[in-house]
Amino acid sequence: MSISEKFYGEIHGLYSEVRAAYEKLNGLQSALDRAVSSIYHDIEKSGEFSEAEGNDFAKNLKVTLQQRRVVKDELVRLQPVYQMLRSEIGKMDDQYDRVVRKSSEITQSLNVTMNIEDVFTALQV
Repeated sequence: MSISEKFYGEIHGLYSEVRAAYEKLNGLQSALDRAVSSIYHDIEKSGEFSEAEGNDFAKNLKVTLQQRRVVKDELVRLQPVYQMLRSEIGKMDDQYDRVVRKSSEITQSLNVTMNIEDVFTALQV
């Protein structure tokens, strides 16, 4: 495997990991939004409630809002990485494919049979 193939594959792997994390966080944020809404509806439907019940509602709401804040914060920090990779991966693919095709044409026309590992070995690098 060439050096470029290794890095090309690693970038695609990184993009897959970042995309999966982004989608997971997005899903968690939506689920927590629904949980907050559900708590609000529970409070609305409950009518009169005791101080203890009110305290339970408040504690539950606070924990859910804090969880949502943590998820949202992580999502916001991941977003620039995700957006950069998403917008550039297609360009990289096009450029890489074009360069590989051209390189293959040149090496075939010049009858080059070595690869980078062969050169490293020969030069003891």
